[in-house]
Parts: sequence; C-alpha cells; structure tokens
Amino acid sequence: MSEWITILAVFWLLWGLDGVRLVRRAVWTFRVGRRGRGGAVSFGRLGWPAPSPLAWRIAGPDVPLALSEDGIVNVSAGAAGRPAAQPEVRQACRWSDIRAVGLAGGWIHVNGRRFCPDTGHVTAPELWALVGTAPAERGPRIEALVARWLRPAQVARRGRSLAGRTRWVAGLNLAGLLGMVLLGLYLAGDVAGRVPARMAERVGAVLPWCVLLLALVHGAAWVAAWRARRSLPVRGGDPRSANLWSALLLPPQALRLRALLGDGFFPAQHPLAVAAAVASRPVQRQLAFNVVADLRWPREEPGASALERAVLADFRLRLTPRIEALVTAAGWSVADLLQPPRPDLPTSCAYCPRCRDQFVAGPSHCPQGILLQPLRAGAPDPGRNLP
Repeated sequence: MSEWITILAVFWLLWGLDGVRLVRRAVWTFRVGRRGRGGAVSFGRLGWPAPSPLAWRIAGPDVPLALSEDGIVNVSAGAAGRPAAQPEVRQACRWSDIRAVGLAGGWIHVNGRRFCPDTGHVTAPELWALVGTAPAERGPRIEALVARWLRPAQVARRGRSLAGRTRWVAGLNLAGLLGMVLLGLYLAGDVAGRVPARMAERVGAVLPWCVLLLALVHGAAWVAAWRARRSLPVRGGDPRSANLWSALLLPPQALRLRALLGDGFFPAQHPLAVAAAVASRPVQRQLAFNVVADLRWPREEPGASALERAVLADFRLRLTPRIEALVTAAGWSVADLLQPPRPDLPTSCAYCPRCRDQFVAGPSHCPQGILLQPLRAGAPDPGRNLP
C-alpha cells in the first residue's frame, strides 16, 4: 500500500508542476474557463496552469517595443503591467541605421545586439521588412501592426474553436482526472482496511481493471488530441508535437491536453484586447485604466535621447485612439476611468494619476516623476491593482 501512495504522491506532484512557466518579463496570464470567459488572472514572471482539464491559458505580454516612421525603441508604450517592464539597456535606432535583424534565444537582435523579447507582436522578418520599406509606406504598415494587436473578437473566436475541437479531449481528461482522484482517495484513505474483508477482496480484484481503464482513457485522450492538433494550426514552429509525445509518456502532463493544444494557437495581442475577450469586467476595467494611464502619464527617463522621445510620442499617438475605441466598446469612457479617487485622509490634497497614491501638501511630483493632480471628491478608485 505504501508503494501505491508513493506513486500517487509523485503523480500529483508532477501534475501540479506541469505547465508552470517562468518567463523573462512579467506578463498577464489569463486562465480561461470552459465557457471562454472568467477564470483567474495573474501578473508576474511565473505563470500557473488552470487546474481544470476544461480550461486553457492565454499569455498577454505587453508590446516590448515602440515603432514610428523615424525608428524603433525597445520600451513599451501603453503598458498594462504594473510595474511596467523596463529593458536592461534602453535602445533607440533609426531605420536607416539598422543593418541586421535576427532572432536568437527568444530575443530579437538588432545590429547584433539583443533588442527586445520575441513576444510575437512583431517578428524579426516583419521588423526587417519595415527596414526595407519606403518611408511613405512605413506609416501604414505600422498602423496595420497596431490594429492587429487589438482584436478581441479574434481571441474570442479562437477560444470557441479551441473549445469545440477539443470537446472529446477535455471530456476524456476530466474522466481521467476524476478516476485518479477516486483511486487516490481509496488508497490514501485506506478504504480497504475500513470495509468488510469480502468487499475489500472484491475491490482488490477489480482495482487492476480500473487502472487499465484509466490507461485506456489516457491513450484515447492522447489520440484525440493528436487529431485535434491538425485542425488548430499555429504560426511558425509548432512545439506541441514534442509536448504531446512527452504527455503520452507522462500521464500527469496528459490531463491538461486542451491547454497544451492552446499553446501558440492564440495570436499575439495587447493584454487589454485579451482581457476584453476573456476576462471579467473588473479585470477589464483594471487593465483599461493601466493602459490609458500609461499613455497619458508615461514614466520618462531623464537621460532619454531625442530619438527615443520622438518615437515613443508618435507611437502613443497611434495607439491612443485605438485603445480609447476599445474602452468605449467595453461600455466605459476614458473620463470615467481617470476620475480622481476619494481622499483617504482629510489632509490629502493631491494624487498621482498613474499610480493613484495620495499626497498631502508639499511635493509636486510623485516618486515616479509624474506631475501630481489636485484631489477632489470622486467615485471609488478604479486604479488599484487586482493581482
């Protein structure tokens, strides 16, 4: 019996760790329920999987660069993350100064230097194509890229496709998970020692057949997932094939096959677009505030070059109307999102419009360098971070 308990303990440990991801920069992780909405949301470098076999996961990294007709900068503009990710070394390049663009180790390299993470928003070939584009055509191409990142309907449509094409996969995974839970309760709870000897003997005779049935369910789920993979194409290389073979040999990994098939299936989107498609209303409002506040009151670096400032300013001008249209489509107004918070103390007279911290008389800027705004009585504060 102790050997069975050890095996089960290892099984559940592997199941709990399966799908945990550590990424280079903090990202939003949306764990989506079986109906395509809701679920837990987190922000950080560690992404946890959804426990249910019926759910899947979508990563929402901020766009790691800004583009304009003048050049590129490896700094996010309109970031939803708090704190917004900052590059180790800020870089700005004019298009005419770019001699090479490559991809290595999950990073886009410009002129042989590591420039920004490869999040999928802009691929290395697309960036190189912009280098060779005529200046008059570069603006429309950048507009098309920005529009591509803000398509919540596409995310929702792919979610429905994933749920529909993996219906049998998720059902078999759910049956396998419930079977393992019952088997674990029977063995760990020493049910055999608590029931009459004749019943325990009958259950002991049936137990190997139950294990065989679970193995058959595992195999059927794997076959269904392999077939479903063909109807759920992804751009570029497809790591799901190797992951599926690993899941075949490691049953704990095969209990989240729907989530495995969803890896890479969703296009790279702005986090606010993902939230608009799958998240709850409070999460949508939180991210909408973060993005709008970052566009209105960005954190400026004192040593930023003139090119960096120009590129970021132009990129914000391109992004702002599209973000505001997304906010309006969700049923809010920008003025509603940015209304002042209620005073925390009778002496509070100013607040930071970006982080919502309140101040008494004295400072004119918050520690982030943002000019403080007068504090007036307003609606409940929409700007507190959720995770």
